[in-house]
Amino acid sequence: MLDTVVELTKQLKTYLEEENKRMDHITKFLNLIESQVSRAKGNEEKYFSNPINSYLFIKHLTIEWNHIKTMVSPDLSKIIDKQWLFPSFEDYIGTVTSLLRLQDTYQLKTIWAQIHFDIIHADHLLGHDCYVIGRAALATKDFYHALMWLQEALDRIDQENNTTLISKINILNNLVHATFQQGNIEHALALVEEILSIGNQQYIQGMLKRKKSKIHYESLINKRTLIAEEQEIVDFKTTDDTDFIGNSLKQSSIQYVSMNNKNFQVKNQRPGTNLELKSRQAFEEICRQQHAQLSKKRQATLFCRYRHTNHPYLILRPVKEEKVLDEPAVFLFHDVVSDSDIEKIKALAVPR
Repeated sequence: MLDTVVELTKQLKTYLEEENKRMDHITKFLNLIESQVSRAKGNEEKYFSNPINSYLFIKHLTIEWNHIKTMVSPDLSKIIDKQWLFPSFEDYIGTVTSLLRLQDTYQLKTIWAQIHFDIIHADHLLGHDCYVIGRAALATKDFYHALMWLQEALDRIDQENNTTLISKINILNNLVHATFQQGNIEHALALVEEILSIGNQQYIQGMLKRKKSKIHYESLINKRTLIAEEQEIVDFKTTDDTDFIGNSLKQSSIQYVSMNNKNFQVKNQRPGTNLELKSRQAFEEICRQQHAQLSKKRQATLFCRYRHTNHPYLILRPVKEEKVLDEPAVFLFHDVVSDSDIEKIKALAVPR
């Protein structure tokens, strides 16, 4: 009888500990969304004009809500999902993609993309937020952005005094894949060694996989070293202008990361062909309005006109066309949509 009571006590204590953790997790999520709702209420348009705020709201309603649903009763989650419209995972990925596009276009980054949007009511991105952005980029095989954001998450996790919802080993496992895909074998090996040094009895299968990865990376480094030693003929051919332009457009960002008292050179080259990168760079310069300082000769090629292309409707009401850039050719069409139509579109876009 005594053994039964002792075992029952242990089981109930374990149950209560797990239940308290679950309730604490739900309470933190509730406090977080209540805080953001209070800041957004009455100022929705300005609040959601901030891309970080929009991203965080969609993350709450997708990634985080799907996790919270496992902690509440099935009946409650079914009722909520049935009565209210939630964004999909594709919406979440789209928001992340938009955030990364803004980051690239307006060069909103310092070392490892610590971005800041100087718009009113901006919420702060935590280590967990950086981690899920990196994970989303990794899911779309965008290793360029994944490496930035996962490294940022790793840097922030120590600064946040372990208040983050993720563990260091989660970040390291994803960062290994991203940095290896960007050609940083030594860095990937150092990350694997860091994972193995941390150790985790609940992650036995993962540890076995990382041991194999360690052997694989060491083999690649050894092979590369042998090839370099055997190469006696050095090609002194001068690279042409195309190669130079291509290399400059690739914007290979090199950082030095310190791990285990060693410094590693980490490359993070922007993907794409020379033509794609050149077109993208021109587009981003236009968005940043860096084309404003045109020479007088180029300014002389710009014009404004009424355009109808022989369309019956446009003959009666031609479109006001303005050429704002000659190379690449960029046109601005004025007064295409009326103010009343704009207000109707904005009203339709307001969440119900």
